[in-house]
This record gives sequence, C-alpha cells and structure tokens, in this order.
Amino acid sequence: MADLQPTLLTVEPSAPSSRRTTSKGIAAGDIVEVDKRGRRFHALVTELEQLESGRFELVLRPLDSRISWRTASVREVVDVWRRAGRPPA
Repeated sequence: MADLQPTLLTVEPSAPSSRRTTSKGIAAGDIVEVDKRGRRFHALVTELEQLESGRFELVLRPLDSRISWRTASVREVVDVWRRAGRPPA
C-alpha cells in the first residue's frame, strides 16, 4: 500500500460558526455571498419573498454576469454585507 502524501501546510481546524444567517438579518439592497451546489458567488438582494411553507427566498441580481441563478434560500447564504445607513437587525 502506498504511503499517504505528506502535508505541506499545517492548518489549525476551525470551529464551525455558531452564527446562523436568518431572514431578519437580510434586506433588499444587501450584498450576499451564496453557495449554490458548491458554486459561490456574490449577488445583490433585490427582494425577499416568503413562500407558502413559511421559508424565505431571496430574489437576487448576481454581480457576475456569468451566473444564471436569480433566487436562493436563506440557508444558502454564506455571508452578508449590509447596505450602509440601515440600522442593524
């Protein structure tokens, strides 16, 4: 059996984030980082829609024109940058 490849860099394992993104922390005009099926991209939130199930869906305008996704769930949001001048949620 072959030996495992040696590690070149030592990286400390990071603890999972205890902060969970909620729909209360996202509003129209915010920039979000979204992870859709492993593809990460940044987008501008144009509106927030509540589905019949009670979950929220973001209507997006991707900042990169090569991205075709226009919606995302709140669970797919990785990070949020709030629009300046808006009070924090």
